Amino acid sequence: MNRLFVIVCLLAPVLAQAQHNLWSPDSLSTSSPNFAMDRYNQLLVNHDPLMYLAYPHIEPVKKRKIPLRDGEGKKGYWLEGNFTNRFVIHRGKYYNPGWLQRLRLTFDVAITPRLTRDSSSPLLPSNNRFGLGLDLLLTPVASLIKDRSTNAWLTVQMHHYSNGHADSFFMQDDEGNQRNNYRSGDFSTNYLRALFNVAHVSVREHVLSAAVGWQREIDISGPLGFNPAQYYSYGKHRALFSFQWLRASKLVTRNSILSTSTKKVAKQRQFSFRTDMEYIVGDMSNYPYENKYRFGCHAYLTYMPSITNEVGFLIHAYTGRDYLNIRYDDIVFIGEVGLYMRINKR
Repeated sequence: MNRLFVIVCLLAPVLAQAQHNLWSPDSLSTSSPNFAMDRYNQLLVNHDPLMYLAYPHIEPVKKRKIPLRDGEGKKGYWLEGNFTNRFVIHRGKYYNPGWLQRLRLTFDVAITPRLTRDSSSPLLPSNNRFGLGLDLLLTPVASLIKDRSTNAWLTVQMHHYSNGHADSFFMQDDEGNQRNNYRSGDFSTNYLRALFNVAHVSVREHVLSAAVGWQREIDISGPLGFNPAQYYSYGKHRALFSFQWLRASKLVTRNSILSTSTKKVAKQRQFSFRTDMEYIVGDMSNYPYENKYRFGCHAYLTYMPSITNEVGFLIHAYTGRDYLNIRYDDIVFIGEVGLYMRINKR
């Protein structure tokens, strides 16, 4: 996978020296009273969860106690999707009071289906997440106007997370081996997540950012409750880490041999590399293996041929507990390629 990352990076074209970029556009844009707010909201959009549809290859890292059965991915998988968006309830405008300028409120929705190659190609129980989110700028709003700036913000999210099924949590074979019920087991939890984010925007169109945070699973009674079978097994505390490099689009100058005039051309392409990591903390005495496999790591490469469009390309690699809800007792490596999508919020 490291070789694949290197190859993709080497394919990035060498662009001409920039005169301006989309973080420092022309004087007409910078004169807009909402320029700082637009820049802040674009920064947030660039750090929202990634939406994609990809072809996955999944290999077990740890031998399964009970092999996959028909309808669980025994013959492999056709597609995996992550359809996610943070729908804006409020985002700051220049005429808002200072504290409202710094604030974005969202309704967050995410669905992650996986389509198997088994008989009739059934869908596995999907990840279903929904809840509220808040982003609060911690650094001065005035710094957003500068060509080079470092900005910090806090992200807080409260989500319900389940797979929409209600069958028994475990399954057992004739020899008494037990594992989680991947086809119809009842997985349900709620979590409160807080992330501290820092991003540095350079004059050469690079955005470097990092985040550190904590996630706490919450047991809410009733239909949103934490399944008792997950106690001391799924994990109630997670340390979160993230890193992202993004090369934004820019304006470049071109000199034609047929004309003495100089043209400014918008290069709309965008590249990014992102890692999302978590480490589970706390009592894991009911997890079925001696090694608790507390660490999981995602790595994403994305390429958007034109940021005015909404579809690009993605390479994704993951290792750790399977991130598809109740399959967390399956230790896997996942590699996939496909389409990267986003709702255009520019």
